[in-house]
Amino acid sequence: MTATEFGEALISTINSKDAQKSYMQVQQFRENMRDVTIGADYVLWISEPANLTKVHKALVDELGIPQRAMAIKRVLMSRTQRAVLLVQAMEIAIKRVHQL
Repeated sequence: MTATEFGEALISTINSKDAQKSYMQVQQFRENMRDVTIGADYVLWISEPANLTKVHKALVDELGIPQRAMAIKRVLMSRTQRAVLLVQAMEIAIKRVHQL
């Protein structure tokens, strides 16, 4: 599955309003980012502003996650580090808001 397909699947899972499945999808996305062969595509996909905005908007609208719960500090870092922190912030926010 390509990063784009997985990203769209992630958004549709979030839109289904199932917090547990969404949490599992975010974890799987993070695991795919660690994969040597396909990880770079996932990092590029999530670090694109349009894609990140879609995922954040879905999390806020469908799962009631506060925007501030997914914020990361504005520090100079590589694209990969930023992508990892963004996905980690989403994972922690879902877990905290829905007590998973």
